[in-house]
Amino acid sequence: MKKSIAIYLLALLYLPSMAQIGDHYFNYDSCKASVETNIDCEFASNSISNKFLDLYLFSNHIDEQNKQWMFAGLHSSNSFGADINEGITFVTFPDTFAGFANIGLFVKYNKYYHVDMSFTRDLFELFFDGNKRFAGTAANLYNSSLNIINYDQMQFGILTTFGDKNIKQTFGVGLSFNNGYRNTFIKIKNGNIYTDANAEYLDFSANYEVNRSNYSTTGANVFKGIGTSLNLYYSFETKRKDIFDFEITDFGFIKWNKHSQQFSKDTSLHFEGINVPDILNIEGNIFANANPDSIVNLYTFSDTSHSYIMPTPFCIKASYFYNFNEKIKIELEVKKKFFSHYDPLFIIKPQYLPNKKNIISLILSYGGYSGINGENHNINAGIEYTHDFGKGFIMLIGSNYLNGFIYPYSTTAMGMFFSLKKYFL
Repeated sequence: MKKSIAIYLLALLYLPSMAQIGDHYFNYDSCKASVETNIDCEFASNSISNKFLDLYLFSNHIDEQNKQWMFAGLHSSNSFGADINEGITFVTFPDTFAGFANIGLFVKYNKYYHVDMSFTRDLFELFFDGNKRFAGTAANLYNSSLNIINYDQMQFGILTTFGDKNIKQTFGVGLSFNNGYRNTFIKIKNGNIYTDANAEYLDFSANYEVNRSNYSTTGANVFKGIGTSLNLYYSFETKRKDIFDFEITDFGFIKWNKHSQQFSKDTSLHFEGINVPDILNIEGNIFANANPDSIVNLYTFSDTSHSYIMPTPFCIKASYFYNFNEKIKIELEVKKKFFSHYDPLFIIKPQYLPNKKNIISLILSYGGYSGINGENHNINAGIEYTHDFGKGFIMLIGSNYLNGFIYPYSTTAMGMFFSLKKYFL
């Protein structure tokens, strides 16, 4: 299972997404159309190190030393998030549209894979090390959650530019049609597992809710829910090319089909194990009532099915781009993702232009999935490189978490982005 997840994530790294090259980098204001293909992936936590995540995804074994080292870095409340986005965008600027000038039309295809979870220290230790360490005590599971959502969308939009020679403003709106492929949402409001000091019995109690899309339909490419999302874009540009951008993306929902499940349970379970008087003389099927699948089905599946609505994780982002001179620029950005454990992310991006074809940017960020309210206050550092090949071809590549590759034991975030754009003049 872990290998299949790792292979799936690696495969997505070679597909396009939405890293987006800003039009203010190079002077292509008079273009008639553009097409862009992108990828953006991010894995971040407020506690799980990059080294431990790498061992979990790509190794068949996590040794005791790495487990104990990871346990020491956990907080009372922990979170992890992953986003892999891919897509392609086409924008055209006709001379007139419906009798109006300065109108642009765009079409986007996006695909999203989102994982978001919160968990206690006890739940993490229970999952990776069993319940032996909890003999005589209860492992707390309160306020733990998991949300996995996989969907794609077609977005159709319109944008308009207006202003004068001193100020240029752009406003755009896009409507997306969502196809949902998978959703699993589990939230444990209150819960604990008590292990007897002599390991003679377990007591489990939990108050939790489960939303699950239809699992009976085979095939990863069969969509099981539909919905829509709203996207808003606004840009304000001065004569000296200082730019303020504001956008709201993917504000919407997916309604999962009638074969899905949504239920809540308040459950208590007392388990005393299995009595085997003579291990050399076992008669009958003593494990008939201890089948793991039957236990999972009993407590995480419902006998009834019906549709439910799940909001899509949407994002609000604002940025300001300031020109010091032709060589030195800086961009300040703040963004917040909703319906996920994503704190406001603050980004400072100083930029240096050695010539008209290249841009080198340092990226300093704080927040996001790494958190701003936790016990660690990690400032991540990355780098971005943009190159103009000429004839309207521009490439962007970089990572917000370069330190995550250099110091995997002490950092808790990694990711990369890539974009290739063509302007048609």
